[in-house]
Amino acid sequence: MSSLYRLSAWAFFGLKDYTRRGYESNSKNFNNEALNVDLTGKIAIVTGANSGLGKHVASELFRRGATVYMLCRDETRGEQARQDILSQIKTSFATENKVVDDNLLKLHKVDISDLKRVKEFVKQFDQEVGNCHILINNAGVMNNERNLTNYGVETNFAINTLGTFFLTKQMIPILQKSGPGSRVVIISSGGMYLNKLDTSDLQFERMKPFRGTLAYAQNKRQQVELTEYWAKANPESTTGIKFLSMHPGWADTPGVNKSMESFYNRTKSYLRTTAQGADTILWAAFSKEVDDIPTGSFLFDRKVVSTHLPLAKTKSTEDDVKKLVDILDKLSEEVLAKDYSS
Repeated sequence: MSSLYRLSAWAFFGLKDYTRRGYESNSKNFNNEALNVDLTGKIAIVTGANSGLGKHVASELFRRGATVYMLCRDETRGEQARQDILSQIKTSFATENKVVDDNLLKLHKVDISDLKRVKEFVKQFDQEVGNCHILINNAGVMNNERNLTNYGVETNFAINTLGTFFLTKQMIPILQKSGPGSRVVIISSGGMYLNKLDTSDLQFERMKPFRGTLAYAQNKRQQVELTEYWAKANPESTTGIKFLSMHPGWADTPGVNKSMESFYNRTKSYLRTTAQGADTILWAAFSKEVDDIPTGSFLFDRKVVSTHLPLAKTKSTEDDVKKLVDILDKLSEEVLAKDYSS
C-alpha cells in the first residue's frame, strides 16, 4: 500500500513541479545574478561529462573561468564533448574579444566503477594539482538488465553508488586542503522518493524480474543518504566542505531517452531542457546564496526540500546508513584487492 502511495504522490509532484512548466514557475523567484560568478582559479571535477547534464555543467564551469577536469568512461565520446564545449565557448567569446585557454578544459578517461582507476586518478591529481574546489558527482547509469562488471559487482550499483562513494571518499582530503568553501554536489533523482534505503540486497540478486528503474531509484536513495552521512562525518565548520545532493527534475537528456524510452516518449513534450535541469547543480556548485544552506541538504530548483514524501515511510535510521557505509568500505577493499586486469 505504501508503494502505491509513493508512486501516486511522486507522479503528482512530478507533473506539477518536475516538468518544464514547473521550472518556469519556480524560476520566477530566482535571483538572476546568483550564477554570475567568476571562477578563475577554481578547480572542478565533473564525472560523466560527455553528455547531458554533466556536459552542460562542465561547459558552464569552464565558461566562468574554472579549470575543469572532465571524467569520462569513453575517451572518444569525452574528447568529442570537450571539442564541442571549446567550439561553443570560443564562438561565444569571439564577440567579446575574450581568449579561451584550451588547457583549462581537461579530459581524463575514468570509469568510476573501476575503483583502481579512480584511485590512480586521484593519486595523480593530488600530486600534480593538489586542490579541488568543486566535485560534481554526475556519472550514472540505468541498465535495464542485470549485468556485472569485470570484478563481479552489479553495474548500476557499481557506478551509481560504489563508484560515487569511493571517488568522494578519496577526494575529501584534497577538498579539505583546498580551503573553506569547497563543495561536493551529488546528482540524485526524484525517483529516490519511491524507495526506502534497503541494504539487504544492494546488488539486486533477489530482484525477479530485474527492473532497472527500481535499481536506479534505490541507488539514488543511497546517494542522498550518503550525502547526509558525509556532511555529519566531515563537518563544514572543521573541513570547509559543503556536501549537497539535488535532483534536476525531469530533464531531456540522452540518458533518459536511452534508458527510459517509454517514459521519454510519453513526456518529451514537457521535459525540462538540459540547461533547466542543470541550473540547480551550478547554483549548488558555486553560488554565494548557498553559503548559508546547511551542509547535507537536498536541493530542488534552488531550494532545500525534504528527502521524503509526506507519510511515505522512507526514513532511515543511523544504523541503516552506517551499515551501508560499512558494506561499501568492505566492498571497496575487496574490489581493490582483485586482479581484473585481463
